Amino acid sequence: MSETEAHETKKYLYNTIIEKLRDMIRSGDLKPGDRLPPERKMADDFGVSRNSLRQAIQAMSERRLIESRQGDGNYISQSIDFSFFSDSIMDTITEQKGFLKDVIEFRQVMEPQIAFLAAGRITPGQIDSLKILVCDQHRAVIDNKDVDYLDSAFHLKLAEYSGNKVIFQVMKTIRSILNETRSGWLQSYERRLSSVEGHLRIIDALDSRDSGKAFEAMGKHLLEVEQHILGDS
Repeated sequence: MSETEAHETKKYLYNTIIEKLRDMIRSGDLKPGDRLPPERKMADDFGVSRNSLRQAIQAMSERRLIESRQGDGNYISQSIDFSFFSDSIMDTITEQKGFLKDVIEFRQVMEPQIAFLAAGRITPGQIDSLKILVCDQHRAVIDNKDVDYLDSAFHLKLAEYSGNKVIFQVMKTIRSILNETRSGWLQSYERRLSSVEGHLRIIDALDSRDSGKAFEAMGKHLLEVEQHILGDS
């Protein structure tokens, strides 16, 4: 499948989800203030992936059509405008996905080289601190707790351990931008677990002081991030 065809397929999925939700609202199956069904049920009912569903819900949330309440699910807005159109929501999705692609591309340029540098300069104590961080991350994944800050901390520590103060300051300064690729609506259990596995591979390379292996491990990790975010999984 070409890139254009893949894009059109994803666009069709988002439209399908949004249209189905709109039909449910118009038919009265969903009313202002109602809580949406669980993600898994909606994905099964609509015949789409949970990742596509999250992206559609996020777009509707940004349009104030859905209210996302942390720990309590998603609700139809009390002040919903029944005249909204799918095309305007699609514009939001397209713009957001383009931005995420740019962030991932930046990370793919910077972070493998950061891992390369860190492999030659990292201390045993610093490696131990990364191992503790990933253990905490794995435990949080198993307990279904927020792991975004632990993921972010791992990559920021690695920038610090590269030994280059300018790189560390740049990555620290743009941390909030980079964290866009860690937003909760993009996450799934599979992606969180994949992140832990990727971090462990990076640590193995750092532990062996193999710069080339560290470069490759980070590159593979970021490729998996890209596939989870931009792929329909």
